[in-house]
Amino acid sequence: MQITDIRIDANRRETTLHGSYDFPVAVYLDQLDKNILGFVNWHWHEEIQLSFVTKGQVEFRVNQSAHILSEGQGIFINSGCLHMARAAAAPDSTYICINVDPRLLSFFPGSAIEQKYSKPLLKSRGFSAVVLESAIDRQRSILVAIEEIFKLYNRKAFAYEFDIGLALATAWRQLVAMQSETAPEEDAGEYLDQQRIKTLMAYINEHYMEKLALREIAAAANISKGECCRFFKRAVKCTVFEYVMNCRINKSIGLLKETGLTVSQIADAVGFGSTSYFIECFKKKLSCTPKEYRNRLAARDSAPPV
Repeated sequence: MQITDIRIDANRRETTLHGSYDFPVAVYLDQLDKNILGFVNWHWHEEIQLSFVTKGQVEFRVNQSAHILSEGQGIFINSGCLHMARAAAAPDSTYICINVDPRLLSFFPGSAIEQKYSKPLLKSRGFSAVVLESAIDRQRSILVAIEEIFKLYNRKAFAYEFDIGLALATAWRQLVAMQSETAPEEDAGEYLDQQRIKTLMAYINEHYMEKLALREIAAAANISKGECCRFFKRAVKCTVFEYVMNCRINKSIGLLKETGLTVSQIADAVGFGSTSYFIECFKKKLSCTPKEYRNRLAARDSAPPV
């Protein structure tokens, strides 16, 4: 299963329930060109993420760092870290994505494992992401665990939850050892930048339907307009208003799917100055008009099951 449209709140926190309360693990095979915008947009979640590239090349951006991974490489992304993914080569570049609630890795709340090993890693600001290489023994064992978890999750044979738990414990044990051995220094600057970009994104997601001025966006993070432009481009690799446009298009997709509002009403609801401009921007991003997109959804939903 693949989530093609990640639902997030105003703070860019993903609201998807990964797995279930009694087994908080979700496993996806993410083919990037199947995502609505053609990439996985910026978001964060409490779960840790383990990814493994199975086809092409994928660029993962975590906080302000970029990592281009080829087939056979993987990455660990820590809890609470802002991240996105896009194809770095072929549009259909694909990766396994495993999201795991940290409480599953602690055995039970207040355990020695949670206090001594899990919490220190989860709170380590200098351990936001780790690229995993098959040439390094400890990292290879994590990559093997990711592939094994993917197979177990899809087969769902007897006691698959137990076997996935064992594989996750093995991978987590290696990450704990890596964090302990490298002991990366906490980068206060990186942490502050991460909070700043979350603030800017949160403001945009709360006010996207309004006529946004750069000075208002910059003021949300108490920085100048010039610094806002420079910082945003450096951190997110697009301009502030390119991000605003993506946000509006993404919101419009939800309204096209879930409401009977007209195209003109949706254009107004998501902050476009005119219907024609909305249609132009939508077509540029998705290669079809809003009406064509809605008709495709209707045709797909009415098609008989195969």
